[in-house]
Amino acid sequence: MDIQEVAAVKRFEYKVPGGKLLRAKLEIENGRIMSLQLSGDFFMEPETDLEELESKLTGFKAEPAAHVEATVVSFFTSHKTRMTGASPKDFAYVINQAIKA
Repeated sequence: MDIQEVAAVKRFEYKVPGGKLLRAKLEIENGRIMSLQLSGDFFMEPETDLEELESKLTGFKAEPAAHVEATVVSFFTSHKTRMTGASPKDFAYVINQAIKA
């Protein structure tokens, strides 16, 4: 009998030192991110990059943490996203901490 992992909703908040608050809410099922919402009081341009990243990570393997971080940093770098109050590594951190929560 194949036992499926039940979906788990996980959350994590992180105050960037000298920066802004980041929040991650995600749902993990069978080791994959099934949904992801990122929010906080940071500024990002273009704003649509946040939604694109959330979509990109939907269905993504939740581990290893280094792979999640590399994907997030690469995404923001390739999109030339401008941010105030947080960095790409801060976003990767809050996502990975939510996964562990």
